[in-house]
Amino acid sequence: MMHTRTHILTLLALLLGVMQACRKEPPPPDNPYDSIDRGDTTKYGIPVDSLTITFVHQKVLLGKCALPGCHVGNFEPDFRTPQSSFSTLVYAPVTKNNAAQQFRYRVVPFDTAYSVLHERITNCCFVNYNDRMPQDNIGNALPDTDIDLIASWIMYGARDMFGNIPKLPNAEPTIEGYIAFDTISLLPPFAVPSVFYNENRLDNIFYNPFIVPQQKSVFYVAISVKDDSTAQNQMQYNKLKISTHPDDFSNAWTYTGTFVAAGNYQGWLLTIPTANLPANDTLFMRYYVNDGHHAQHTEFPRNEHLLPYKLFWSFIRN
Repeated sequence: MMHTRTHILTLLALLLGVMQACRKEPPPPDNPYDSIDRGDTTKYGIPVDSLTITFVHQKVLLGKCALPGCHVGNFEPDFRTPQSSFSTLVYAPVTKNNAAQQFRYRVVPFDTAYSVLHERITNCCFVNYNDRMPQDNIGNALPDTDIDLIASWIMYGARDMFGNIPKLPNAEPTIEGYIAFDTISLLPPFAVPSVFYNENRLDNIFYNPFIVPQQKSVFYVAISVKDDSTAQNQMQYNKLKISTHPDDFSNAWTYTGTFVAAGNYQGWLLTIPTANLPANDTLFMRYYVNDGHHAQHTEFPRNEHLLPYKLFWSFIRN
């Protein structure tokens, strides 16, 4: 009986296996991403050995510079990919300059003399002794063939992955910050203001409105502006607007800045009379400037900024 039962169970298992094998599985659901034509994501339509950043990256940067502890994204320039190499080299501002402040960009197309990349791989002592890249005190300098390749790439126009010659960028101005204070002297000896209002914040929270005493009939705001193509004293518009609303400056009080170079300070100075400004109310400031190359004025803070930025650029007459 036991032997017969075993045969029956074996037969049932075989039948189930055959049924499973014969069952037709339903087709998988359509994947909407399968129909997307992504084109060629690995090549750029030109030979890899053309004199482009792709070739320079493949032959030099990837194997000699994108090493652990070096240019692998921890700091710029970033040599992990051709794209990151190009964006952090060509017309990328230098963050470490020589004593003469000779260099402005890491790579300037058609000009090795003003490309700090070329200087760093050829000069033994850019800032410190033995600081040539790859650093002499860590490894060996690049062979002449690699240096010549980088120089040839620069002199050929520092071309991108597609073989295009880059153009000098023209970014909007950067409104770096402001200082609010009580008194000013534009004649030597240049007196340092005795009170910096922007250091006196509501409840001692650094991003809260600063406090201007109600009895003060006027105070001053100095603005620092930086641009990649226009000198600070050539900036246009330069207006500070003050509003009771953080995002509505349509009916704001408006003050025009004057460029001042006094002592070690260079920037835009605004005189703010307080007689028409409400007391005990948060007053939001917004600065507007134009470098002469953009249709719209640059402003800071903007509506899309978080509230702490707007509060940092605000004050209360209290």
